[in-house]
Order: sequence, then C-alpha cells, then structure tokens
Amino acid sequence: MFRLFLADDHAIIRQGIKRALTDMTVVGEASTAEELLKGLPKLLCDVLLLDLALPGESGVRLIPKIKALCPQVRIIVFSMFSEPEYARHALEAGAAGYVLKTASMQDLHDAIRQVLAGHSYLSRPFDEQEISEPRPAVKRLSPREEQIMQLIGSGKPMRDIAETLALSPKTVATHRARILEKLQLKSSSDLLRYAVYHGLKGSVTK
Repeated sequence: MFRLFLADDHAIIRQGIKRALTDMTVVGEASTAEELLKGLPKLLCDVLLLDLALPGESGVRLIPKIKALCPQVRIIVFSMFSEPEYARHALEAGAAGYVLKTASMQDLHDAIRQVLAGHSYLSRPFDEQEISEPRPAVKRLSPREEQIMQLIGSGKPMRDIAETLALSPKTVATHRARILEKLQLKSSSDLLRYAVYHGLKGSVTK
C-alpha cells in the first residue's frame, strides 16, 4: 500500500482525501510549512500532496527544500491556481504533478498512480504544450518593488504599505503599476496570488 503525506492548512480537505483514497495509507499530515519540514523527514513516504499556500514559509520555493530533505518523495502540488505558468513553475522547481483543487478524486487518484510510476501528471484542463511553452521573460523587479511584493503577499493594503515604507500612496501606486507591467499581471488580486504562490511574504525594512 502506498504511503501518502498531506500538507494543507484546511483540515476538511485532508479529511476528505483520507476518506476517498482508501487504497493508500496517510502516514502524516501538516497544516503549516514548519510542521511539514519537521515531520516529513521522520516518515517513510512515497508521495507528498502539497498545498503551496501554507501558513509560514510557502510558495513554489518550498519545493526544492522538500526535495533536499526527502529526495525520494514524489511531490504533487494540489492548488487553486489554475493559470498554466503556476503549473510550469511547480514542475520546474521539482514537483512531479500538478492537480487543481477543483479536480475530481479520480483525477487525484490518477495523478498519484502516475507519479508513483515515474511519470509527471498535469490536471485537466492543462495542455502539455501550453505548459512547456514559457511566457515571454519578465523584467527583474527592483529592490523596492520586491519589498512591495513581500508586503502585498503578507496581505497589507496599499495605504499600510506606504506607511510601512515611509512612501507616499502615489509613489506606491506608481511602483504597483510598474510591477504589474513587469510581471504581466492585470490586477491587485493577480499580484496577491503571484506573491503567495512564489512565497513572497514577510516583514521588510525601510
């Protein structure tokens, strides 16, 4: 029987997966990145089902750390982010599969079987060619823009960001517009999703 580790901050999701995947053994669970990084290396595990929006250290940059601790574990990202670039970034970071949280349990079951067989897996409706063709390269963010993205990822509104960095709201708005252009995003919600997915959150210094 295959051994599964569940990392998701929603207990109801973990419970639902355990009830549905009766032919697999759940050997461990984590609701935060800290619990995951401490608990996973202590267990014999075949597959890690990973939500990248965990409290604490999160984002796609968490995947290489997990692979360094447990290189034998196959990682399936279980995500609400449906844009192709998010799946691409996860696979490039070392994940073996990417499954949307809107997928069926059969889809999730298929993903686990596929990665255990040594294959990669993309949830429907992703297209492999679409995933393999990267978007045009984005321009690198300046140090100030990176600070603003970290504060966005922490959930701070623009007014609080301006106060934290001792900037005028107009200056922060200008930086925000430049970030949107560089990252090829369209809205504040896109910025928040991008920041959370890439682990860009935390306190900053002025």
